[in-house]
Amino acid sequence: MIHEKGNAILNGLEQKFGKLALPQILRWIASFQVLTWGLALAFPDFLEWLSFDKAKVISGEVWRIFTWIFYPRIPTSGSPMFDILFVVIALLFMFFISDSIESQWGEFRVNVYTVATIVLLSLAVLIIPHIAGVGGLMTGVFFSAVFLAFATMFPNQVIHLFAIIPIKAKWLGIANALLLAASILGTGPALPYLAFIALVGLAPYFLVFVPGFTSSIKQRGEASVRKHNFDRAVSSSSEAFHTCESCGATDVTHPERTFRVTAEGSEYCDNCRPPTSPERTN
Repeated sequence: MIHEKGNAILNGLEQKFGKLALPQILRWIASFQVLTWGLALAFPDFLEWLSFDKAKVISGEVWRIFTWIFYPRIPTSGSPMFDILFVVIALLFMFFISDSIESQWGEFRVNVYTVATIVLLSLAVLIIPHIAGVGGLMTGVFFSAVFLAFATMFPNQVIHLFAIIPIKAKWLGIANALLLAASILGTGPALPYLAFIALVGLAPYFLVFVPGFTSSIKQRGEASVRKHNFDRAVSSSSEAFHTCESCGATDVTHPERTFRVTAEGSEYCDNCRPPTSPERTN
C-alpha cells in the first residue's frame, strides 16, 4: 500500500517537474569529483570552499549543503600513475552504476533519490552537535545508498573486484553495508550521532526498497501455503479406496482389478480372493 502510494506520488511529480531532472546526475557527480581532485592538485585551498562546515553553512554559505558531494575522497598512494588509474576505474564504475540505475528508474526518480539523500545527510549533520571529520562519513553513506540501490535492483550482476575476482553485486552490497556499520561502531562516544547520520542518509533507500522486501516475503509465504495446500489436495486425491489384504494392490496401483469384501470384512482383489469365501461386492 505504502509502496503503491509512493509510486503514485512520484508519477504525479514527474508529470509536473520531470523536465527539470538532470540526465545522468550520478555521472555528473562522479565527473565533478574527478575535476575537483585535479584542481586540488594545483590549488589545495580550493577544496575548503566545497567541504561541509556546519558553522559556515549557518553563517550563510548554504552552497556547502550540496558541494560537499564533489569533495574527492580518493586515497593517495604516492604513485601518480596508480592514483590516476584508480580515479579512472572509479569513474567508469560510477558511470556503469549510473546507467544501470537510470535504465530502471528513469532520470526523474534518480534525481529525487540522489538529491533527497544529499539533503537529508546535510540536515542530519546540521541537527547534531559538531563532530570533526564528519565529511568522510557523509560521502561514504551517500555512495553506500547509491551502490545498495544498484545491488538491490541487480543482485546477480557480476562485478570483477580489482578487475579480477568475479563477485555478484548482492554480496558486495552486503559487504558494503557491513563495512559502513563497522566504521560507525568503532567511533566511541560519537557513535549515536554517526549512526543517526547514516540512518537518515539511508532513509530514501529504506523507503524505496523495504516495502518491496516486505511484499516479496509476504508473496513467497502465500505461494508456499498455496503449494502446500495443492500438494495435500493432490496427495488426498491419490489415496487408495480399496486395498488387497493379500498382495497390497490398490485401486490406484491396479485400476483394472476388481475388489471385493468378504463376510468377515476383509478386502481382496480378484487375483487373491478366496474362492469359497462369502463376499459382497464393493
